[in-house]
Amino acid sequence: ICFYLLKWFNNRKQPVNDSKLQLPPCLPRLPIVGSLFFIPNIKKLHIYFMEKSKEIGNVIAFYMCNRYVIILNGRKVIYEALVKHSLCFSSRDSFYLGQIFNPQQKGIALHPYNDHFKTHHRICLDILRQFGYGQGIMEFRIKTEIENLIERIKLKNGVAFDPSFELTASVSNIISSIIFGKPWKKDDPEFLEGIRLTHEIIRGTTKHATISFFPVLRFLPYYRKNFLNFCFISESWNRYLGKIIDKTKNCQELESFCSAYIEKMETMNKLDELSCANEVDEVQLKQTIADLFLGGTETTATTLLWFIYFMANNLGIQEQIRNELDIVVGTNKLPSLNDKLQLPITEATILELMRIRTLVPLAVPHLTIKESVIDGNFIPSNTVVFVNLYSANMDPDVWNEPEKFKIERFLNEDQTKVVNRDQMISFSLGKRSCLGEILARQELLLYVSSLIQHFEILPPEGD
Repeated sequence: ICFYLLKWFNNRKQPVNDSKLQLPPCLPRLPIVGSLFFIPNIKKLHIYFMEKSKEIGNVIAFYMCNRYVIILNGRKVIYEALVKHSLCFSSRDSFYLGQIFNPQQKGIALHPYNDHFKTHHRICLDILRQFGYGQGIMEFRIKTEIENLIERIKLKNGVAFDPSFELTASVSNIISSIIFGKPWKKDDPEFLEGIRLTHEIIRGTTKHATISFFPVLRFLPYYRKNFLNFCFISESWNRYLGKIIDKTKNCQELESFCSAYIEKMETMNKLDELSCANEVDEVQLKQTIADLFLGGTETTATTLLWFIYFMANNLGIQEQIRNELDIVVGTNKLPSLNDKLQLPITEATILELMRIRTLVPLAVPHLTIKESVIDGNFIPSNTVVFVNLYSANMDPDVWNEPEKFKIERFLNEDQTKVVNRDQMISFSLGKRSCLGEILARQELLLYVSSLIQHFEILPPEGD
């Protein structure tokens, strides 16, 4: 009887497939918990599915509790889905923690793909360009923060220190100056609160991702306390943003993304260009700013921390970068974005850094809005799809000794040109690729080159 009940349950939950093509191979599952007990380590889904793809194919299905989910592995398959079938995979689905942090799916990152999303995405990009996004003035903003960072590090007088706060504060101030109209002082209590909450939100989302995948776990004692703490942090973040936005709105003399966004949306509402007035409210503004602030702070700062780690453990590469900078830039000025083509070793180091440390291994989940066929597998409409960026960047069949930091992967034989740039994926692809990619790449080049130009990075004595 149990056997037939399980068979009936599995058949009942299978997605509808009217085509003659096969659905992707699927992991076994049980009632309520789905495929949970068939995955050895749910904290390392990206590694498990990369290895599993060698056995059963690059497109794999499994169940998050009762929810049918597909995961794509390998650069070729990810490119086929997100670029060649970009529209099919263009929407978003909010998982459990996302429903707590952004219950209405507003903003940019988790907004469903529809006319409102396209309008808001275009408005955000237009306003960011007004404030220099992708232009020379943005380089000036970045260099101003770098100069301040260099001076603050010099005050340490060569004593070993944890650079995490200094890097996060510096990077955060770049996007903050755009969103709120002015940079913060590094000892401003409101700024420090924002940095703390940013860390807590990102750390909580990453640490408790398993609850998003399998919400039933939130009832277990091991997960319950941390889950409730994430709910509290989300509420604190929401209050914090509301307070800062109110201050920005009341400060008329400051030009900021926040004020420009409000003005633009009010104008469009009057002209009925949005066709839905309630789409423009404080929740939409808050979540848009949250997406820009979180996306423009934590990922770049964390990448720079990994850069510090790898340079402290690869003094030879550090010296190569410094020699390159001495020849191309000298020591009397900061490196410039115009120097990029003449800095292949620096650029290759950044690419290898992003390859070996994929910060969001499974990226933000997609939701299909049309049927498609990927690598011979039928993908139904309204299906949650994860793209395993880790598998594209760490596949041993593509990258020799992928766990080793080797910048020569991205250099030609005489180390004068960058190669294989397109073989790794760091900012996703397609219609939902990262809005902040241009800024992040500019920041990484300028921060990495400036830090090596001014400092020797060493591990603490005895390490």
